[in-house]
Amino acid sequence: MYSLRTSVPDAGFTDRGLRPSTTYRYLISSFDGEVESSPSGVAVETHSWLRLPLAKLTEGVGVHTVAQVTATPQSTASASASAPQPPDVILGLMGTNDYVDELGQLRLIGEVHNDMAGNVDQIRVSVTFYDDAGKVLETGTASALLDLLTPGQRSPFVLVWENPGDWKRYSLRATAHPTTERPKEGLTLVHSYARLDDNGLYHVVGTIKNDGLTTAYYVRVVVCLYDSFGKISNAGFAYATPSRIPPGRTASFDSLFEYYPYLAEHVVQIAHR
Repeated sequence: MYSLRTSVPDAGFTDRGLRPSTTYRYLISSFDGEVESSPSGVAVETHSWLRLPLAKLTEGVGVHTVAQVTATPQSTASASASAPQPPDVILGLMGTNDYVDELGQLRLIGEVHNDMAGNVDQIRVSVTFYDDAGKVLETGTASALLDLLTPGQRSPFVLVWENPGDWKRYSLRATAHPTTERPKEGLTLVHSYARLDDNGLYHVVGTIKNDGLTTAYYVRVVVCLYDSFGKISNAGFAYATPSRIPPGRTASFDSLFEYYPYLAEHVVQIAHR
């Protein structure tokens, strides 16, 4: 079971809030500003003490990238940290949708809402699937597509179950970590619109602008699709091109969807982290 987690502008990624003595699998791809590679898999097993493994994977599409995944249990985020960490908070859930894609995988899409008074990050959604008798079939964890949420802001999440069993229902629980970090300012949405291509695929395309004072790199644009009742139907993200956006310049994005039932509108958000 996989969830769409995050994108990073360099070769390192630290995943927090994991369980000790547990194997986690990651799909990693590289992006050279124009083309994204096919994903490759790496497995990382967390330990029950502070020293944890570092997994390395080399990808290449035009350029070669070394991707590093560091798995750290939440209770042991830093061996040298002396100050206590604030406890996780519970976030609100706004609604979900699920469907089986063309590969037979179950995709669960939903939204979390930051109803706290401050900013939060490390957003995780725990999902448990049950059969008709109430027996647990599968559990998984999805991350919000936006890494940082301000008060009142919402973010989608996407979880993929490769070989779904005969499930009947699922339960969800969303948690996050309070943070004093603030979103980076300066990236704004100029416009967006939707279109169908000749193959029947749905595109949300648009333009963003860097009104800030520093150059932005590898900007991720998150798109949600909603039905006529305001319920989320699908979600995804795309990278803005070019990958380097100097102050005062613009970049375009194109987010592609194969599944778009009962579509009424789309909402675009820019990841400011």
